[in-house]
Amino acid sequence: MFFPTKPGYFPASSPTSSKSMRCISKRALRFFSLLVVLGIIAWYFMIPQLESAGLLPPLYQKYRDREDSLPHYDLDAPYPNGRHAKYLFVANHQFGAGWGNVMQELLLNALLAFEVKRSFVFYNYEWSPGSKYTLYNDHLIPSTIPLSAIISGKTPLVGGPIDHPDVPRAVSVNYFRQVCPNRTIIPGDELQEQLQGATGLQIFNAWVRKLEAVEDPCVEIPMGSPPIFSYTLFGSKDVLDLWPILSKSLMVTELDWSPLIHSTYSSNRRLFETSFPHFPALSDTSKTSMPPPAIPGLLALHLRRGDFVQHCDVLAKWSSQFNGFNQFDELPDKFRVPPGGGWGENTPENFETYRQHCYPPVSQIVEKVLDVKRKVPGLNRVYIMTNGDRAWIDELTRALQQQSSKKWKTISSSRDLTLTWEQKFVAHAVDMYVAQRAHAFIGNGWSSLTSNAVMLRMAGKHDPNTTFFW
Repeated sequence: MFFPTKPGYFPASSPTSSKSMRCISKRALRFFSLLVVLGIIAWYFMIPQLESAGLLPPLYQKYRDREDSLPHYDLDAPYPNGRHAKYLFVANHQFGAGWGNVMQELLLNALLAFEVKRSFVFYNYEWSPGSKYTLYNDHLIPSTIPLSAIISGKTPLVGGPIDHPDVPRAVSVNYFRQVCPNRTIIPGDELQEQLQGATGLQIFNAWVRKLEAVEDPCVEIPMGSPPIFSYTLFGSKDVLDLWPILSKSLMVTELDWSPLIHSTYSSNRRLFETSFPHFPALSDTSKTSMPPPAIPGLLALHLRRGDFVQHCDVLAKWSSQFNGFNQFDELPDKFRVPPGGGWGENTPENFETYRQHCYPPVSQIVEKVLDVKRKVPGLNRVYIMTNGDRAWIDELTRALQQQSSKKWKTISSSRDLTLTWEQKFVAHAVDMYVAQRAHAFIGNGWSSLTSNAVMLRMAGKHDPNTTFFW
């Protein structure tokens, strides 16, 4: 028997024992790999059972089927549809981003197709193209949601009628691929070099000229190439010179939400309205009044929490302006980038300034709400659009009630929505719809959800002095 001669001393492993350990490690690794493979196989075969039992996110198949069987999908359809049609598919559209980012790009892509008299090839709202489900914040979500589950299929964006004699109706990606097996491919960076520093209108006009020169009826901007309208454009005031065209386009004037969004709103009306009559559920053939009427007395607040605490510091680091559609001259609240920052760095004071506007504390939220209540007569209800947790929402609710001289009739939030399984995964659009219609709205100047709500409020002729930012 061996005894160590010094405390803490042990002999090195022998070559034989090291070899044994390596063999055990290899066997353990192979066993673990086998378990992973078996788990994947089991998951694959379990998916149909889990789907039928309603234990996986919905796939919205009835919406997909409808999008792929629209009445103008007929080569003998009268002009400008059928064999007369030309198409534009912007395959390099955003994915893996929030609905606000996707929507603002969607509108401009569709506007471009309309301007060059091509059928807009509408696409899914996608997180992970090519898969059914995506793990997001430790929860499974649908990887793709058909556009008509969010925006009405009766609008020009999703294949509805177009009031123009020479512009064909929009079509689905599947139909486009069927009628256009061969197509002209134009990379998204085709004009990038000559458009450095260009405004939205300059980019738009350059692409109009480019596409009008193409004879091929089938044009695709390929996936993976740079976008036509980049996030930097939407993050600057340069996008606003497109507003005179966009605001008068059918993309905006005929924009309506899907029956799924309207049904969600209707079943939760108690959160938004003081009194309301019974309305029948909208069908796929129904059309609502455009623009939708304001909701009397409702103040909507958009308060991003969670990951925005880090995102706000990133905005400060790069001295970011408000998003472009949050910079209309008519709006009362302006943000001026504080001096002293650099490219990729900023001062402690400036970081704090950004946090106050981007991630305000409860005390500052209450102060702003009371200020807006004084400026906009008739406000009596509050709806908080937020991803904050319930404890924080409860704290804010108590503070709002305690500091208000006249109690709010109700204070509710996104967490109070009653949602079906299908409605749950499109609830972000419900919040946007509420913000669009609210009597007054306070939003986050760097949020694309806020940005789209502001754009729709401006298009709907809301008084600009009812739209504010933190």
